[in-house]
Amino acid sequence: MRNYNRKKHLSAGRGAGRRLAVLAGAVMLAFASPLSVWAEEADKGGDTMESAVMVPAFPGGQEESQGTSEPSAPSSGTTDGTASSEPASSGSQTTEEGTATKIIRTENGTGTAASDTVSQATSGTDYSLGPGFANQQTTQIQQSLDQSSAASNAQIYDVTNPVVKPVEKYSYDQMVQDINTLKAKYGSKMQVNTIGTSLDGRAIYDCIIGNTSAPRHILIQGGIHGREYLNPLLLMQQMELALANYDTGSFNGNPLSSMFSQVAVHFVPMTNPDGVTISQFGPDRIRSQALKDTISTCYVMDTAAGRTTDDTAAYFSKWKANAEGVDLNLNFDALWEQVSSTEFPSYSGYKGTAPGTEPETQALMNLYNDSRYNWKAVIHYHSMGDVIYWDILGNKVQEESSELANLMSMVTGGYRLLPSEGGGGYKDWIQLSSSPVPSVTLETGKVACPMPLSEYSTIWEQNRLTWVVAMEWVATR
Repeated sequence: MRNYNRKKHLSAGRGAGRRLAVLAGAVMLAFASPLSVWAEEADKGGDTMESAVMVPAFPGGQEESQGTSEPSAPSSGTTDGTASSEPASSGSQTTEEGTATKIIRTENGTGTAASDTVSQATSGTDYSLGPGFANQQTTQIQQSLDQSSAASNAQIYDVTNPVVKPVEKYSYDQMVQDINTLKAKYGSKMQVNTIGTSLDGRAIYDCIIGNTSAPRHILIQGGIHGREYLNPLLLMQQMELALANYDTGSFNGNPLSSMFSQVAVHFVPMTNPDGVTISQFGPDRIRSQALKDTISTCYVMDTAAGRTTDDTAAYFSKWKANAEGVDLNLNFDALWEQVSSTEFPSYSGYKGTAPGTEPETQALMNLYNDSRYNWKAVIHYHSMGDVIYWDILGNKVQEESSELANLMSMVTGGYRLLPSEGGGGYKDWIQLSSSPVPSVTLETGKVACPMPLSEYSTIWEQNRLTWVVAMEWVATR
């Protein structure tokens, strides 16, 4: 059926030099680390950074958002970017500003660990229902946390006249242009690698900020689901924020330049560029006729099966899968056999014929298995719900993942922590791997995808500092 090239599945084995993540005893709920953590010799494989980057001495505002379609150059016209979206789940609720929640593990009557408690600032039905959420009966314990401590201790200012500008449909082509512009502007502070190619020939980028030979590495990835394309924009703006403040910014008194010499941050902003393209512009932007035929067949099959009653425009706007109708976050070898799936390729919910079949899945696995990088944490961006998933059956780094999840809940101002079941996801695969590290999924936004740009300003304020908080955390481990 396929007449386009596919890459062979590469070994999931990791380099023997990879260090295992150490167990952390207590949940870290305060932003404090000794300056000596960052005072280690920067010449231990580090690069010499040149040319100071000028940033304002006060928080600068971003330029007014400009709309765009999938361009080869920036466009000033506003695009009608929102196709009809599926209704949000019922029971929507907001978390009180400035508070977060904490998971506390309890013992049941048999002396074994009971289900992780889920704390909620308000009662009611959970509206997020992200990947694998099980509506478990849990003891609810709430603890107030202060998000403002992160911002007040950060001398990290928004970029004036930024390269990356919020638009209704932040496209793959715009992202590539922005990556190239940032690389030209910031030079050795940023390394750009291609870690794979999508089915339709689009490159999947790994953008590394900091010393590529640093003793610790963090991976932040987004855009694995096509319709969740506000998250690639978020990651690109996080990258630019880090680069613009590289030489002059600080966090808790620690210069970012010293932090980046010890912790490198990898951004994979758009794991599923074909899916993003389909959701934004429909299958006409797909180059391969064979893939276009597959996408059209998905619509026919989903309609016949009663999985959609949408017209084609609305149907394609909700596209989550890759260009072959495989949900990439169900395609990893993590309890894959137990994952519920449609029986045929679809815009959503098809796990594929076997784990690890898709080139986009393989790209993420190969990056994680790269022995050059001593991973210490992985953050996955999805949408929607303002919640954090952090666990999976058999999680080998449960305590550390819980710790990281609590930290992310604090810095986002109250994203609720939820346990997860199921499998097939990248987070799950990492937590069950032979060399696991703490891994969490942050679900941004409160309305169904694709989200309108009006949701983005809140998402940005909640998540603009997650990368630096994670950097500080892994440096103390």
